[in-house]
Amino acid sequence: EVRADYVVVLARGDALINKVQAEKRAQSQDFSQRLSRLKERMGKIKALTKMMNEHAPVRENLARADVVFREAQLLIRDEKYLQLAAKLDLADGHLRQAEEALFSILARYADDNQVARWRKLAEETVSESRRRGTTAVLVNKLARTLTLFKKGKEIAVYEIGLGKHGLSDKLYAGDEATPEGRYKIVKKNAQSRYHKALLLDYPNEYDRRRFALAKKSGLIPARATIGGLIEIHGGGNDFLTNGCVGLEDAVMDRLFPEVKLGTVVTIIGTLESAQR
Repeated sequence: EVRADYVVVLARGDALINKVQAEKRAQSQDFSQRLSRLKERMGKIKALTKMMNEHAPVRENLARADVVFREAQLLIRDEKYLQLAAKLDLADGHLRQAEEALFSILARYADDNQVARWRKLAEETVSESRRRGTTAVLVNKLARTLTLFKKGKEIAVYEIGLGKHGLSDKLYAGDEATPEGRYKIVKKNAQSRYHKALLLDYPNEYDRRRFALAKKSGLIPARATIGGLIEIHGGGNDFLTNGCVGLEDAVMDRLFPEVKLGTVVTIIGTLESAQR
């Protein structure tokens, strides 16, 4: 009888162990999938932040999520599932904050109407260059490129750098944003503090109207001024500007003699919608 009872106890014990192991496997699989999804989200955010420099809240929350993610990896390895759930929730919270900060910057790049306006500006610039046989410059902020056109034909494409808030459209002095629209080169400075520089006619009439409306609506500080001194200059393409477009010195040396006073410089956000 004792032996029979012992066999029953062993069988129940084995069943319990199997049940616990099955639950652990299920938990491990579930948590592993959550970790995988978090890792994928972090990868996408990191890729997007490489296109911009206005990412303090993004990078801060991304770094925190990364730390928590590594702690979660150790917990799942040690099968500490009770602590793991809280860690995953914390990492998810940091990623949500990073995503919200990122999307607040990039929202207009997913606006088809906005992209259509940028595309129209670019097409008009190239068409005018072809029709008049002139030189033109097209700056694409999201792609981080400056394209030189002659008689409507693409001659060269250079990598650029933007300032802290370069992906935003400039509104007032000190916002460190890069303006968007159609401008002209009004001065060539061969002895700039940034190697060489091409001064643009910012602010133009459109910029002044937009500034006045924003000030009237209370969207900018009451004492704000519209600003100026927006240039395409050398000094590097590593985000050292305060709203200008930066180029490597060697690239600036190639571009400088190719353009003259009055050359059209069109600055757009992107040619491709983020929806696609």
